[in-house]
Amino acid sequence: MPRTSRHVIASSSVSTALVQAVALLAVGAIGSTALSATTDGGRQGVRPATVRLAQPAVDQLRDSRPMIMPRVPTPVATAKPPVASVVHAVAPPAHKARKRAHVARRWLPTGTGMWIYQWNKTNHGRPASIVKQARKVGLTTLYVRTGSTHDGFTGGPVLKALLPATAHTNVRVVAWDFPELKNPTRDAKRLVRAAKVTARHGLRVAAVAPDIETPSEGTHTSAARVAKYLKTLRRLLPKNVAILATVPWPSSVRRGHYPYATVARYSDALLPMAYWYNNKPQVVTANSIAYLRRFHKPVQPVGQGYDGKLDVPSLPHNNLRKQMPAFLRTARQLRVSAVSVWSWQSAPRVTWSALASAKRWFRR
Repeated sequence: MPRTSRHVIASSSVSTALVQAVALLAVGAIGSTALSATTDGGRQGVRPATVRLAQPAVDQLRDSRPMIMPRVPTPVATAKPPVASVVHAVAPPAHKARKRAHVARRWLPTGTGMWIYQWNKTNHGRPASIVKQARKVGLTTLYVRTGSTHDGFTGGPVLKALLPATAHTNVRVVAWDFPELKNPTRDAKRLVRAAKVTARHGLRVAAVAPDIETPSEGTHTSAARVAKYLKTLRRLLPKNVAILATVPWPSSVRRGHYPYATVARYSDALLPMAYWYNNKPQVVTANSIAYLRRFHKPVQPVGQGYDGKLDVPSLPHNNLRKQMPAFLRTARQLRVSAVSVWSWQSAPRVTWSALASAKRWFRR
């Protein structure tokens, strides 16, 4: 986030019929795999290759911010195999079934959200005022900074003040943290602390959103460090708390360098920071969604709700009156379930107006 606003059948005797049935099942499975491989690319919406993006220098000037695929059905075998074979071949192990059920219970955002970086500059840190404004424009998620490698865990007082203000509303709070990953285990434990803060009425955060940046922002983003961080986070977090990994948008400069696959493997959703600066917002947003959907995790983009000139003074001012609606329309057209915007304290009135107008566009 910008600094400025920041898954044998063994038998001693097998009849001929059983052998034939098993063979048919194997062929069917191979056929399904082949079909999936050949159709995978066609279900991602807008393909990154369809648009050639200008890669401005600002791609590398991001600040050091402490910021389904429908499966192809398996072809049915023409000969009905013995019932026992079917049961043993397709029934998943009990522990895997339990794990899938656990994941299904994790809350994921829907609707619109706003990121909070500087608490005291967010309606002067007044929880009731913050929740009132959020509800007025239809926000369903507040992403609140709870710490970083640089300043440690700072979210205790903020969460204990904000969470009670959301009681009996549809507004949920997500804790976000900026880890530099010099010590992945320590970074993970810090965000776990935020997830375990319990406020009045027994309220806790609904999810966590680690802001996993690039080396340009001082983050040690090797695949090994990222994996260690996210694995530790998953092990220590309450099982029903989702990990919403916040990642830089996958520009051509970052693909092949940033460990998107590793992040996706250990996360429940991907939140690309689709900051367009002097690109077209619909291009950055569409490319981010199309590229990240290959990892079969929900993609929920974060829009640039502030003037990019705050980050890069040499850039012209952003026309948010046109760019915010373009971002939101693109996300809607690509059927994402949630969007959010960076960030509360730097968002002008036109950003709030665009969010209010788009609140019915996303599942809630």
